[in-house]
Amino acid sequence: MRSHSFIKIELLLITSILAFCSIVYELLLSNTLAIVTGSYVWWQTLTVAVFIGGLGLGAYLSEKIKNYYQVMVRVELALSFLGAICVVYVYLFHGAFKFFDTIFFLNNEYYSPAYLQNVFFLKILFFLIIQTLTLSIGILSGFEIPLMMKIAHAELGENEKEEHYILGVNYIGTLVGTICFAYFLLPKLDVVKAGAVVATINLFVSLYFNFKYVDKFKKIYYAIAAAVFVVVGAIGFSEAKITQNYLHVFYYLPKILETAEDERQNLIKTIKELPKIERMKSLYQYVDIFKYPHVENGVEKEATILTLDTNFQFNTATEYLYHQSFAHVSIAINKTVPKKVLVLGGGDGLLIRELLKYPQIESINHIELDQKIIDLANTRFAELNQHSLSNPRVHSSINDGFYFVRNTHEKFDAVFIDFPYPNSYDLLRLYSVEFYTYVKNVLNPDGFVVLDAPFYNKVDYTKERYRGQIMVSQVFGERHILSNSVLASTFYYAGFRTLFPYRIADESFLFVKADSGKVDYEYMENADLSKLDKQTLGEMKEIKNQDFPYYIAYKYVNSIFKPTLTRKNEF
Repeated sequence: MRSHSFIKIELLLITSILAFCSIVYELLLSNTLAIVTGSYVWWQTLTVAVFIGGLGLGAYLSEKIKNYYQVMVRVELALSFLGAICVVYVYLFHGAFKFFDTIFFLNNEYYSPAYLQNVFFLKILFFLIIQTLTLSIGILSGFEIPLMMKIAHAELGENEKEEHYILGVNYIGTLVGTICFAYFLLPKLDVVKAGAVVATINLFVSLYFNFKYVDKFKKIYYAIAAAVFVVVGAIGFSEAKITQNYLHVFYYLPKILETAEDERQNLIKTIKELPKIERMKSLYQYVDIFKYPHVENGVEKEATILTLDTNFQFNTATEYLYHQSFAHVSIAINKTVPKKVLVLGGGDGLLIRELLKYPQIESINHIELDQKIIDLANTRFAELNQHSLSNPRVHSSINDGFYFVRNTHEKFDAVFIDFPYPNSYDLLRLYSVEFYTYVKNVLNPDGFVVLDAPFYNKVDYTKERYRGQIMVSQVFGERHILSNSVLASTFYYAGFRTLFPYRIADESFLFVKADSGKVDYEYMENADLSKLDKQTLGEMKEIKNQDFPYYIAYKYVNSIFKPTLTRKNEF
């Protein structure tokens, strides 16, 4: 016969395991939705809120349960199934959303009320379908702690007060699950496989309770458990194929639907025949590399595209326009080539490749957060970046840009900031008044800063320029002025008095200096333009005609203590 202490330890251990599994499911859903939609704040916040609401509802509904052993068996069996399919579920319905979204656009007139209405209802439907799963997992997880308390009373006696122990290990299990997700499950396993692994734990808990506490043998239960086990195993072993199919839909679907009708009709076959998308996982992000058709001088070729967490980084066929605009246009505006340069981000080495074309630049201190990007720059893209990171003038180090500029005592003539756009609060600190104040402190008196930033041009963002959903989300309006005002005001209150935005090749840049001198629009007259492509030169001439409306006011300042999103993707 089992001792009193053994039973207590057994129940507390099971409770911690259940908490571990539940928090992992919530993190899998919120993290996957944030990455596939690009809207980190919206989807992470809403998913957590719905999940916690489900916990409360589940706890409330558990009050009248009498046959708690049998219910616990069923709850764990259901959680095992839902947990295993949760990421696949998101992939499936987000892929369906992209399919219908593209079809709606192709079948409706440009910016038509019908298209906008269809997309609006499609977004609502997608949200409801996805969060129904989140709510279901939350409700089932909400049953667990009340049921474990009832089981503890039944096994240990009504006089035992085990609620505080159950609640305590529940929080500990949640803590362990969160840490394990961040440092093991997410970096080491794909989210699909992570869901299958954790679902297996729930399945074993269900089997354990059924074997240990349920007296009546039911064949139907074991048949369902076997079916769930097959589903969990199939998902786990098919992780690579599931992920590839989704990535093909995510990256290639719009292109496929715009092609011949026969390819649309054989969509599944077409997707399966597409070239493999290479996905790597670093400690910080997903890195996807794939081929994409590119027309050059009337000839269709293949370009290589790299994305980080599905956000576009560069296209090998067009990246030169972006990096020329980044490096050479800013130096031309400054009219003086800096000697000592700091580059924050830009781990692919392409921006540094352009800077190295100036013999006047004596040293480039390069700070990159992700070692994986540095490794790719030195191997896969070494020819593209002309081995720039191996140049003796370049000193690369793995560090966080925010902490580097806050702690360094070095001074620089120019700072080039190549960060992802601020679509999460973690990235938003790299666009904060605190960060820009630190950046100003590392500048020499006549130094300058240039960055790729979401700054909106009134002329470019019009109905005539854009088509489809891109146009719908980017027609210039008050929200774009607000976004411009946030960035401009943040720089101003960080101590920068000269702010010069410019846009080339559909990319916007900000050139800023601490002094209040105006930028001379005739900077091209005496500048060395030999390093620029003809297309870049042509677009440079239009800079003086660009209009970037914004206001300067303290209320617009973005701070790590009062964050303000300047760019938000949806779905």
